[in-house]
Amino acid sequence: MKYYILITLLSTLTLQAATPVITSPTAPVVTTQPKEDKELAWVDEQITAIIPTRVGVPEGFINSLRDPMKMKKVAPLVTRGSNLLAPPKLGILTQPKIIEEPLRLLAIMNKSVLISGKWYKIGDNVRTFSLSEIKPNSVLLTGKKDQKLILFLTKQNNNIKIITK
Repeated sequence: MKYYILITLLSTLTLQAATPVITSPTAPVVTTQPKEDKELAWVDEQITAIIPTRVGVPEGFINSLRDPMKMKKVAPLVTRGSNLLAPPKLGILTQPKIIEEPLRLLAIMNKSVLISGKWYKIGDNVRTFSLSEIKPNSVLLTGKKDQKLILFLTKQNNNIKIITK
C-alpha cells in the first residue's frame, strides 16, 4: 500500500513540473520540439523535395471547352416516300397474363389451415374459392358453380407430434 502511495505522489509531482505555469496572459509560451520531431521534419522536407510539381491546365483552355450538359437539337427527319415501315397502330391495351402459383396446403392446426403461406379459417375466401371444410389431412374448397377443389397435405413430418388431451 505504501508503494502505491509513493508512486502516486511521484507521478503527481512529475505532472505538476511538466505543466507550464503562465504568469501573465500576454507572455508567449515557448515549447521546444523533441529531437524526434526535428528528425521527422527533416524527412518531410526531403519528401517534398523529390515530389514532382504538378502542372495544371491553363484557365483559358478550360474556358474554351464546350459545356457537356448542352444538347444539340436534332432536326426532325422528314422524308417522302421512305422505305421505312410505318409504326404499328396500338389498339386496346390488353392486361398481361398473371400466372398464379398453385395452391398448396402446408399445415392444418385446430380450425385453421396454412395455404400457400397464408392462414385461413372456414368461410374465408382463397382466391376464387371459399374454404368450406377442414379434415385431418385435407381441406375442401368450393368455387363458383359448385366447383370443388380438394387440397391434401403433401408431406408429413414425423418428428413433430402435437398431443392434445
